Amino acid sequence: MKRLFTISGVFMLLLLSQNTFAQEKQSEDKIDYKSDEVKRNSKEKTIILQGNVVLKTKNISLGNAERVTIDEKNNKVTIYNPKDFKILYAKTVSKTGGSNKNIIVYNTKEESITFQ
Repeated sequence: MKRLFTISGVFMLLLLSQNTFAQEKQSEDKIDYKSDEVKRNSKEKTIILQGNVVLKTKNISLGNAERVTIDEKNNKVTIYNPKDFKILYAKTVSKTGGSNKNIIVYNTKEESITFQ
């Protein structure tokens, strides 16, 4: 009888330890991009894409933007004058004051899009 409890105790321990030690799924948004010019600043953790920028994530896609700034530290992608912008998914979409600027800010962590 003691052996049965020992075996079932070890089995339960193994069953529960799998969930405890399993790696957490990465929720980071992978960003694929292409542009005429790429400037990376490792210290500031930014990437500046200029000229015919094409960008795709799991939530947005765009083509032929003038410029895109990817701020990895603050989880923000700022898009300037995109010609073909598509929202595939967003938790929130908002528009700030009546500016005529064609700037879109995408927050990768919050999955929010702000038109400025």
